[in-house]
Amino acid sequence: MLGRDPAHRGRSEHSAAANNSGVVRWKFQPQGSKNRLSIPTIGANGIIYLAGTDLDAHSSHLYAVSPHGTQLWALPTSGRLSWENEASPAVGNDGTIYVTGVENVYNAVPEKAYVYAVSAKGDLLWQSEIEGADISAPTIGNDGIIYVGTHGPYGNGHLYAIRHNGEIRWKVETGDISNSSPAIGADGTIYVGSFGRIDFPKGSKLSPQTLSRAFYEGLKAEFDVYAIDNTGKLKWKFKTRGGVEQAPTVAPDGTIYVADIGDTEHIAASHHSPAENFYAIDRNGKLKWKLTQYWGFSAPAIGADGIIYLGFRDDSLTAYLDAMTPDGKVKWKFSDVESGRVSWQPAIGAEGTVFLSGDGLWAVNSNGTLKWKYEHAAGSPVLGADGTVYAICGNDELCAFGGSGR
Repeated sequence: MLGRDPAHRGRSEHSAAANNSGVVRWKFQPQGSKNRLSIPTIGANGIIYLAGTDLDAHSSHLYAVSPHGTQLWALPTSGRLSWENEASPAVGNDGTIYVTGVENVYNAVPEKAYVYAVSAKGDLLWQSEIEGADISAPTIGNDGIIYVGTHGPYGNGHLYAIRHNGEIRWKVETGDISNSSPAIGADGTIYVGSFGRIDFPKGSKLSPQTLSRAFYEGLKAEFDVYAIDNTGKLKWKFKTRGGVEQAPTVAPDGTIYVADIGDTEHIAASHHSPAENFYAIDRNGKLKWKLTQYWGFSAPAIGADGIIYLGFRDDSLTAYLDAMTPDGKVKWKFSDVESGRVSWQPAIGAEGTVFLSGDGLWAVNSNGTLKWKYEHAAGSPVLGADGTVYAICGNDELCAFGGSGR
């Protein structure tokens, strides 16, 4: 699933050291004039699953691609699969694929959000309609419950818990959490970040006019990280300075790491972009430490030893990766000046190689030196069992870097 596991740590049990030198072995692109593809997910059988939308044809599919780059099947879905947040499918222990989507995007009628369950053969098992105008990538808990976050048509959203048969177990009202795929801690607590919540007057009938009036009258959006237990009860909220548009990452010690996009309402007089923040929050909702810079922080990956790998960008065309200890101290720094910006959560191979992506794809050794580099845009990387690194690259193509393809 997104970030490899329910905690979104980005760490694979597979090694990419033996046979990966960064050579593109194959590319896959669905038929269509203008496709937009999601972050890929790899099933236990090595099959790659990704969502895609043909923006010109206004059609969407879930694709299954073999380790050799051959399309195995494509399941049509209603409307558009979520791609504003580059939502990734998730694969359950039984091989069922879960993916999210929104209907009526191109029509002047209310949008509908769905969670789809698809068999490994490409058959639709069920679809569950939920309230929302947009929806996150799904996360599967260790108990098989599927969690998704939504954004409502007039502001706020919900966190949904859905059983493996498509029945809604519970939902909790939140801010807009459609960009922040839920992360799950070892004790089953679910963490999501909000892109904004508005406290409308009690009894308000929500409508476009209500939302417009709320902003006109100066109602401020509140940004939070929510901690919700597996029964749907709110444990705590942690206020951030700006909207959270990426999934949280939960470390083995229970620390929650999350980045915001800064206070967009109070931009500095120097005309900088808003200062962004990277937070380390303990399991009780208290701040441990934070970083604040004019940087674009990506969601971090967490190594087996607890080291935090944080990718970020500044106003220059420079890629950065910091390896930090759990107390926020920098162990080593990697940078590639004038080479492009970082946009995605890193991925970590079992041998310690860190894969960083954005305007390029960088393979960084566990000591902070460069192993190899792909000098074209690449999306969030994922690792296959044979050491292949998969990422969306070029003209929205699925690219396979290295590996044997067996």
